[in-house]
Amino acid sequence: MLPGAKWLSRLATLAALGCTAAVGASTSIPAASGWTADPDDQFLLEVHIRQLRLGDGVRAYATPEGTCIVFGDFLSTLDVPMKIDLTSKKASGWAFKEQNRIAIDLAAQVATYRGTSEPIAAGTVRETPQGWCVETAALARWFGIGVKPMTSGSAVFLESAAKLPVELAVERQLRAAQIKPAKFDLSTLPQVRLPYRMWRAPALDFVVSGGVTYRAHDGVKVDRHTAVYAAGEIAHLSYDAQLSTTQKGIPNALRLRAYRSDPEGGLLGPLKATHFGFGDVAGLDSRLTGSSTSGRGVVVTNRPLFAPTAFDRTRFEGDLPIGWDAEIYRNDELLAFAKPTSDQRYHFEDVQLLYGENRITIVLYGPQGQIRNREEMINVGQDNVPAGKTWYWAGANQPGRDLISFEHPPDGTGLPKAQAAIAIEHGLDQRTSVGAMARMMLIDDQRLTFVEGTVRRSIGQAMIEVGVAGETSGGKAARAQLLAKFGSVNVSAEIVAANDFHLQGSRASSLRDYRVALDAPIRLGRTVLPAHADLHLTDRLDGTKQLEAAARLSANLDRFNLATDLRYRKQYLHSGPSPPGEFNVALIGTGRVGSVRLRGSSSFDVAPQARFRTAELSAYWSASDTVDWEGGLVYDAAAHRGNARITHIRRLNSMAIAVTGEAATDGSLAVGFNLNFSLDPGGGFKLSRQPLAAAGAVNAQVYRDLNDNGIHDPSEPFEKGALVTTGRRLSEKATDATGSVLVGGLATFTPVTVGIDESSLADPMLVPRTALQVVVPRPGVPASVEIGLVGGGDIEGAIVKSGGLGFEGLGLELVDASGKVMATAQSDFDGFFLFERVPYGDYRIRLSSDSAAAAHLARDLNVTVSVSAAKSIVRLGSIHVEPPPRIASRE
Repeated sequence: MLPGAKWLSRLATLAALGCTAAVGASTSIPAASGWTADPDDQFLLEVHIRQLRLGDGVRAYATPEGTCIVFGDFLSTLDVPMKIDLTSKKASGWAFKEQNRIAIDLAAQVATYRGTSEPIAAGTVRETPQGWCVETAALARWFGIGVKPMTSGSAVFLESAAKLPVELAVERQLRAAQIKPAKFDLSTLPQVRLPYRMWRAPALDFVVSGGVTYRAHDGVKVDRHTAVYAAGEIAHLSYDAQLSTTQKGIPNALRLRAYRSDPEGGLLGPLKATHFGFGDVAGLDSRLTGSSTSGRGVVVTNRPLFAPTAFDRTRFEGDLPIGWDAEIYRNDELLAFAKPTSDQRYHFEDVQLLYGENRITIVLYGPQGQIRNREEMINVGQDNVPAGKTWYWAGANQPGRDLISFEHPPDGTGLPKAQAAIAIEHGLDQRTSVGAMARMMLIDDQRLTFVEGTVRRSIGQAMIEVGVAGETSGGKAARAQLLAKFGSVNVSAEIVAANDFHLQGSRASSLRDYRVALDAPIRLGRTVLPAHADLHLTDRLDGTKQLEAAARLSANLDRFNLATDLRYRKQYLHSGPSPPGEFNVALIGTGRVGSVRLRGSSSFDVAPQARFRTAELSAYWSASDTVDWEGGLVYDAAAHRGNARITHIRRLNSMAIAVTGEAATDGSLAVGFNLNFSLDPGGGFKLSRQPLAAAGAVNAQVYRDLNDNGIHDPSEPFEKGALVTTGRRLSEKATDATGSVLVGGLATFTPVTVGIDESSLADPMLVPRTALQVVVPRPGVPASVEIGLVGGGDIEGAIVKSGGLGFEGLGLELVDASGKVMATAQSDFDGFFLFERVPYGDYRIRLSSDSAAAAHLARDLNVTVSVSAAKSIVRLGSIHVEPPPRIASRE
């Protein structure tokens, strides 16, 4: 829906309610004698569509021709962007889709909809004190939906083959309300255990691409590339592997890792480790002595799985096959794009962290429309080592080296050939922690040993860390860092001093390094623009200096994320003239226009010479649930070369395939394909287009629990067509004839709630026996979750005061036999309350603690109720509330 849709619908309602005085006896609405609107005869009808109730109801009248509905109420309930002008007696806009234009001209007595016109007959539109009242048959024709009023039941029922936008919005709100983390403690929900096994066959993800390229200078060239990901279990350990080939199809790298991860820290007995592994592992990051670059090695730690080692900045690295790209956001602010590197990974270096919550989202886009999200919450200032706790990390690896390399290891990477470290951090109190590290590195065939110590302290809205380090060659280094928040301004500052020291495994250097960064929101009316600026000065003791300055202004405007990046670099030499400064400008942006996803970037040189460098624009459009199109334009000014491509994407149940055609301004042509599919070992290695090896998965089975025993018995039928929720995500496919659906692409080692979208159930009286279950997914191992459905009913009644008046605004809780709150409700103006879709069982009703305390009432209402198949709708009538009993005081 367009951004102004809600504004327009509200305007329609206001116009209908507040401007009727502008229409008097001179109106040209066709006359229908013998009837006038009497407000005392109006109805208030609830609006229903499928299992949902929309809005707060619509007002209606019974006329000689049938039922008419107040038009402003109708537009507001369906959130339809139409504008009513009572002065000119016209209404215009569109319904549900922009191409479905509707125009009502009462002066000309003509209604136009979906390209057709019809005369407005007498009685079709009537004038009432609430505005226009439109006959329901006309509403059905104009809006292309079924509108069936039932005044005896105070309801109007809508019918539509496809779900309406407002219906989808209500479903999203209901799902969000059910799975919002703040509403419950995950530890109180049923846990689905996923035990390790001696052997689990691996899930396999395949990315296969190939193509033919013609260039005038070298003729025809054939490329082919394959990447295979595998994940399973062996000897009660998880393992994953990646095998990739060159563009000629020759294997060039094999990564393999075996590991165990446990967020609760229950590994290796007294070590209480949260993670240990060997194979392709990451190193320990340190601003002075080391790098977190992955490579073959071994690691064990009891640190939280997603805790950063550096509090002011961090880096992200992960697998990114050819044809994929990545975006990184911090608190919804677009920071950068990434393309796959030669090692088929994405790298986001030096991601600046702010004091407080940093919600990092990395979105991976595949060539067939795949979208994978990696989310991490880093809370700087709160993720310190808890008081009295000790975190440790021990490991060794060869950065940048795969377990098996089919090619000679790369040279000139600036990484050490090997490194090993052991580190300990201890929390002295809630705000102070200390740390010590010993590290060995092999740098240019020289073995060096480093020792580093740190102290970290939180002071108000600031965090300070001080560290010193020394190495066996005699070099020394020190650093001090500050991260703080003053009002809405985030400040980061750092000083590093090194004397003949190998910083992070690089060559020995002597320098003074200063860095300061500011992040602040700039408010322009209601628009907030996140702004960033940083200054970095490196002063080497040989007399050379380098100054770097950067600024970024971001904007989140409706459906667009935009960012402007300015960078300046100037070198100062010890002798001789210094080279001129370099000033670059880059623009990046993502967004949507209708159903088209856009992404663009461009870069310019301002100094020492003004010139255009590169520009790229890509668009992705979903033509249907299974067919997509992607197009792109790229221009490289240095090569004087432009490139255009178009890709047709088709997603089948078993795989996704993309076919791409490209042409360049130098006359070269190319055509290629990209194939993506997975093999599910749990389904007999059945083909699936969902990623299974590189992510977690849930295999859910939905059935009708006829005997309400919580176990699927052979005689109990499966439920087809149900949609399963995993966290805030809805399954792409509904359950099949066996009640099963596989949901892949889940974050690993992070608890996720699994439930069901009740609006997708064919029988509106069915409800899940257990609303939500918690799973901790592991890569390549689908977790089996059974969801039993039982019958449900409604419980209604009215809370009244002494004297019989309704008691409005009281919070009510429905409690089962075990004392668990199953549902909540609130009494209306007349005291009425309703618990909907309640599973069969015995319950009692009580007031919420807040309502009981505020109203000075006894919390227990002494009301018990039983919902069963024989009595699915329970009407309790009036329930009197009493003040809490008083205990007489002794004089």
